Amino acid sequence: MRGAIATLLIALLLPVVAVIASPALTSYAADSIDEPSDPIAALEVDIASSGETSAVSSGEDLGQLLTPPPAADQTETWWEGLSAETRSDLIRDSPEIVGNLDGVPYDVRDRVNREILAHTIAEISQSLEDGLGKAASQTAAQRLAMLREIDEALETDPSAPTRRLVVLDTGFPGKAAISLGELSDADFVSILVPGALLSVREHMSEWTKVTADLFESQEGWQSMFDDSRSVATVAWIGYQTPDITNAIGLELAEEGGIAIASFVNGIKTLRPEDEPYISIFAHSYGATATTLALSRGWMSVDALAMMGSPGGEVDSVSDLAVPDEKVWVGEASWDPIVNSAFFGIDPSDPAFGAKRMNVSGVADPMTGDDLTPSYGHDWYLEPGTESLRNLALIGIDRGNLVTDGGADDELKTLPLPN
Repeated sequence: MRGAIATLLIALLLPVVAVIASPALTSYAADSIDEPSDPIAALEVDIASSGETSAVSSGEDLGQLLTPPPAADQTETWWEGLSAETRSDLIRDSPEIVGNLDGVPYDVRDRVNREILAHTIAEISQSLEDGLGKAASQTAAQRLAMLREIDEALETDPSAPTRRLVVLDTGFPGKAAISLGELSDADFVSILVPGALLSVREHMSEWTKVTADLFESQEGWQSMFDDSRSVATVAWIGYQTPDITNAIGLELAEEGGIAIASFVNGIKTLRPEDEPYISIFAHSYGATATTLALSRGWMSVDALAMMGSPGGEVDSVSDLAVPDEKVWVGEASWDPIVNSAFFGIDPSDPAFGAKRMNVSGVADPMTGDDLTPSYGHDWYLEPGTESLRNLALIGIDRGNLVTDGGADDELKTLPLPN
């Protein structure tokens, strides 16, 4: 237990030293190797003793404080070893950290993050009402709009699947992830990873709606197959997605790869005897980030589908920690990003070895429904598209029924009853 705490302590403190250069922090990082203690409490004490404003408390630079994140298995071991009283103290004193630690149970993270969200919205609203300077007012209003977008994404009716806020960074431009269904016991988990220009402030509600459409589609297929196994989906914007000023480099892709790997490993860590079937559906730059994580040994998944990918540094599906036969790529007409191989290898190149996922629109061979085509770079996840239909099937391990535009698509149907 002490070794796990020490490792977690070092993982948490080293990034902090880079963010808040204070004598107290530097001294603690050196001394803590011999005298391991509670990492989060020590972190808070040393930030306070440095005379600086806590980056965690202000909601700023949380991503830097947890980059790289502590290993999920070490976090889980540490958390399980704490008393109920100590957990309550940590939640009270360091909620922003507890709510984002992969390895902490999702119901705890959801409760903590919702409280942070409500408190921060109220606090910023009151500050704006009391009056701020022009620049401060603009900054606060921008941040408030972002947080309200997250809050809106959490709204649902009682009959809808449970939504949990499992990632929250309240500092602008923000990070968030909302799960639908129960990550703690779902048999199939599908995670949507976004690309450039898709931000928490502008798109969290929309991204969650897409995830809800995917959830509904997967449940519909499970009912058709008479399969009682359950599903969960995740609207994940857990990294700073690039904009037009920084989309040409791989720095944010590496940060995104680290973050999604930590999230996936957290799911597995909490279910060591009952790991779910995990699929990642990555769009645009998100595909580049995901393949970095899958090729560098940071994580493994059961299935991967990439849409509108600008390519990456991976040469072949054999370099990815995914079964070779469970990697798909979809490319829409009029998408200017596909085939660009901007970051290296084009995953649609036959030499890469990915399966084709058709997105051009057909009659569904199983239901007869007319599936609409995807056009351009941003139409892969619209309801009723062939693309979303195929993703839903991939996520429930029915990849054999994915349409690829070939002559045998019409044969991909349910067997006739005996």
